[in-house]
Amino acid sequence: MLTATYVLLTLSIEQKKERHFISRLLQYVQSIARRPQEIDPVFIESQLKQLTSFAEARHQRKVEACLMPAVRAAEPNCTPLMNDLESLSKRGSAMLNAVYRCLRRAMRRSATQGKFLCKTVDLYCQNLLKRLDKEEQELLPLAQKVISSEEWFEIGSKFLAQDDDDAASRPELRPRRDLAGYGAASV
Repeated sequence: MLTATYVLLTLSIEQKKERHFISRLLQYVQSIARRPQEIDPVFIESQLKQLTSFAEARHQRKVEACLMPAVRAAEPNCTPLMNDLESLSKRGSAMLNAVYRCLRRAMRRSATQGKFLCKTVDLYCQNLLKRLDKEEQELLPLAQKVISSEEWFEIGSKFLAQDDDDAASRPELRPRRDLAGYGAASV
């Protein structure tokens, strides 16, 4: 059961980070939408890239690739929930494509395009929040009920492997080496 706690805690922490990021982006977009001449599409683009790299990668690698298949295998009556989650993911991908099209248009500094960009980003973020709510309120409680200890262990192992891969690919997450001690030993 410790592994199940680890998996659920990991997902919960990541969802809170995602919600915080979404909240900041929504706050910016909603406040700037009233002043379209001040919209900074470059800033919105950088925020979107950070959000999507975290939110979409987390969802695809951990929820869709690990948790959902385990729930689907353990609970045959979960099809409506899985269909809803898959639909939200597909809708989110389509919205994200629309956001990037709007971003390209907004780079021309058109006030109309800026307002449309803000509305599109808002819709994308609302879809992400709806998906997170469905995961938290339906998927995770169902997973707790139907997934066996052995399956939780396998899911936890996959999460740890993915976290290790993330740390290896991001220098800021790699453990620091004591270069002074390393140099002294080789002299």
